[in-house]
Formats: sequence, C-alpha cells, structure tokens
Amino acid sequence: MVTVWRLRPGADKRIRSGHPWVFSNELSASPKGLIPGTPVELQDSKGQFLARGYGNPHSLIAFRALSFSPQGQEPTSFEFLQEKVLNSWKVRKAAGFRGSFRLAFGESDYIPGLVLDYYVIEQKGQKAQVFAAQLVTAGMNEALKDAEGFFKGLVEKAKALGLSEFSWDKTAVVIRNDVGIRKLEGLTVDDPRTIKDLPGFDLRDVEILLNAASDDGLVRMSCDLQEGQKTGFFLDQTHNIHLAVELFKNWARTQEKRKLRVLDLCCYVGHWSTQITRALKSLGFEVEVSLVDVSKTALAFAKKNAEREGAEVIVHEMDVSTGLTELASTYYDIVIADPPAFIKSKKDIPIGKHAYLKMNTQAFRVVKKNGFVASCSCSGLLEEEEFRDAIRKASLRNFSEVRSVLRGGHAADHPTLMQFPEGFYLKMYVHYVV
Repeated sequence: MVTVWRLRPGADKRIRSGHPWVFSNELSASPKGLIPGTPVELQDSKGQFLARGYGNPHSLIAFRALSFSPQGQEPTSFEFLQEKVLNSWKVRKAAGFRGSFRLAFGESDYIPGLVLDYYVIEQKGQKAQVFAAQLVTAGMNEALKDAEGFFKGLVEKAKALGLSEFSWDKTAVVIRNDVGIRKLEGLTVDDPRTIKDLPGFDLRDVEILLNAASDDGLVRMSCDLQEGQKTGFFLDQTHNIHLAVELFKNWARTQEKRKLRVLDLCCYVGHWSTQITRALKSLGFEVEVSLVDVSKTALAFAKKNAEREGAEVIVHEMDVSTGLTELASTYYDIVIADPPAFIKSKKDIPIGKHAYLKMNTQAFRVVKKNGFVASCSCSGLLEEEEFRDAIRKASLRNFSEVRSVLRGGHAADHPTLMQFPEGFYLKMYVHYVV
C-alpha cells in the first residue's frame, strides 16, 4: 500500500512550482513512525496528487520529490533512477564533456540525494571508468542499498546507448558517504569504501582525464579517488577555468615573452594552475607556479600535475588563514583565490565573510600591475552581492584600480534549476588590476 502524506492548506505553492522539497511543518500531520527513506505520494490538503518521492520524519526536509507525474515506474526503483542518470549523462555529452565530469547533481538533475562523479582514468596505458557516489539522504541511501547492482545495470545501459565505451569489468565504484551532511538525515558518516575494484589500477594515485581548457585535447590530473577530498577531485570549477584560461591566453598574446608567475591559493591537486600552465606554455611562455595548500598530500599531486604540463613549481604548505603574509615579497601575474567553503551554516556567515575579505585582500596585495585576480566562492549561504562587497573592500584596501572583466558560475555538469535557488552556490569573478 502506498504511503500518502498531505500538506496543510496553502502549503502547496512551492511544490506546485516544481521545487523538490517539503518541510516537516508544511505537512498536515506529523509523519512519526515512518521508516526514513520510505516511498511517499504527496497530496494537497484536498487529496489531489502533487508528487512522488521519499520521506524522512526525522529531517527538517521531510519530503523530496523524484517525480511530478502520478503515472510511471516507482520513483525509487533501479529502472527509474537509472533512467534519470542516463538523461543527465546525455546532457553532459551534449555540452561537450569528453572525459571526467559530475554525472548527477542531486536536485538539479531531479535525483535528490545523489551526488555522482564520473571519471575516465588511465594507468599504465590502460583506460577505465570510475563512479564516485555520495548518498546524502535516507531515501537515496535506502534506494541504492544494493549499489553494486544499481551501477552494474547503469553501466550496461550506458554502453548500449553509446554513452560510455567501458563495460562492467572496466568499471570501479567508490561510495563516499564520508560527508557530515548525512547526519541531518539521521545517517552515519562512513569511511569511503570501494564496492567494485579494478585489478591493476591504484585508485589512490591515478590519472583522470578532463577536457583541456586551452585546446581540444584532454588534460591529465593525478589524484586519489578513494580517500581524496569530496569524491577525489573538485570538478565544479571546470567552466570557470575554461572561461578564465581563454581570457589569460588573449592577454598573454599582448605580452613580451617572459616568465609568467601564477599563485594558486588553496590549490588542492592544482586544477587551475595545471590548466593555466598548459595554455601559457602553448604560447611559448615559461611558467612559474606557486602552489599553496594545507595538505601535504594534495600538494604532492598538484606539483606532479603542474610539472607534467611544464611548470616550474614552488610549494608552500600553509594554512591560507594564517600564512599568506609570507608570500608578500613576490608579485604574480595571475592569482587564483579558490578556497573551500568558508561558510557551512548560517552561524558561520560573519566569520566566513571576513575570511573571504582577508584572502582576497592578500590576493590583491601580491598581484602585479596589469595582472589578474580570480576570486571564487563555493559557499551557497554567501549571497553574491556580499561576495562582491568583500572583493570591493579587498581591492580598496590595496588602493588598486580594478576592473571586473569576467563573471563565472556553474558548469553544465553542475546544472541549476530556476525553481530551486538553493542549487546556486558557485561564484567566480576575474579582476584586472591596472
């Protein structure tokens, strides 16, 4: 028998607009006793159908919608969810992704609770594919409890449709349920686990392939897909890196040949600096990259990646919140300020805003005249106007004459929905300092 929840009178406006969430205080009655993740049909106060999805009586977000149609497959079934992922895959292919990318982005791909990254990897001349999944809600945790079965079926369908060249024996699956957000759903935070391995591949040190930002080729990035941060790599800056690299190339064509210096703050494994190096080296410039991160492991990967593209690398193992003054004696042509989210919850907003101000103040302090500062934020709780204000104050502190010449945002593999503003989180501005 289908579990039915009803909304209070007047509480149906948001869900009717296509927003996928219903909060617990919008329900007509307390949903106590329901097992978290149980499939639910949502109705309005008069009993009219609204959506199908799953519920969690222990979460503030009590219901998440998977389908707004009363007909069709059970929305938590493998068949339904695989079709959703395959639709997302087609969107990525249509957008031109040829290597690694985010394959499913939760609510923004109409699959709330599933964050899924797809990696094409290469090691010792052999290629394969890796799925790295985060199941962040009780509903998705329950729906994919047989994760191996789900992904085996997905791989077979993707290959049949021509979306992937790889079969199941050339596939690895890593479950990354080591994220704190699972606690909000009453779930445990678990250690990463590989449920389908690849004999002959070491996922702790493997090269992933990504669209190159400066040409039609693929760039190689070494990283740890088993225990690295997030799902092993930060894929969300792909679009912004491509935009910025095109700008930097146009600028470089106006410069005399010399050594160009790049400062990559919070570099992780060096995606920004590796792509920038590849672009500038293609134009005949020598490139010196200064990598800054608190993680010795990440810096080792970043150094390997930037050097692979021909950079001269200087490594600074430091916390950007305390150590940036050590860099004040050197000036850079390009400064990348792409920190992790400084704001995790509303109570962090004042401290987080100050952290963005502090970091960007230092970035503008060490950039050369006629150079660039790329300022990024992945804090969804930081309003874009507040981020712009932090950048404005940072530039004024350095008496800089600054022009904002580029604005970025989400890539096609991190789509957004107009009816789901909570999905907008990524902000990026590039400024030219005169």
